[in-house]
Amino acid sequence: MAFRESLQSDPYKVSTPPAVRQSHEPGTYIGYDPLLVGRLRSEHQRILVLFAQTQALLTTRDYDGVKRKLGELRIAMQDHLMTANVRFYVYVSRYLAGDAAKSAIINEYRREMLVSSRQVMDFLRTYSAARFDDNLANTFQIELLVISSALVNRIEREQASLLPLYQASY
Repeated sequence: MAFRESLQSDPYKVSTPPAVRQSHEPGTYIGYDPLLVGRLRSEHQRILVLFAQTQALLTTRDYDGVKRKLGELRIAMQDHLMTANVRFYVYVSRYLAGDAAKSAIINEYRREMLVSSRQVMDFLRTYSAARFDDNLANTFQIELLVISSALVNRIEREQASLLPLYQASY
């Protein structure tokens, strides 16, 4: 009898609510991706290779090649920044929200990323639209070295101290 009674629902019976789950709008949940850190490292490498290739093309005065590489670099940077900003920073910020020290580090890196990415993208936009000649190439080379040096420094710091914070569970 008890079994049959348990199958019949009593609309007036008070029951304990089910465990509360965090609800998310469809398509807005960003979970752990075990391949993400490898992907970010690979993208870093690709971006650095593109900078080196741009420098090599500049050295040979292949200005059309430089412009093509700048276009490739712009696309690679946009893709990387989108992935890092949405998939990495959102996930890590959410899961380390209870750790004030780590949250501060993440927020500082994110602010730096936004500033440096704006500088790199402005550089790429400016020179992608420019008409290259030997005079412009000299100015471009100086700026390319400054930007690429800052980017190498940023990537090294990010890989050493930020990427290790991305973990499956906390």
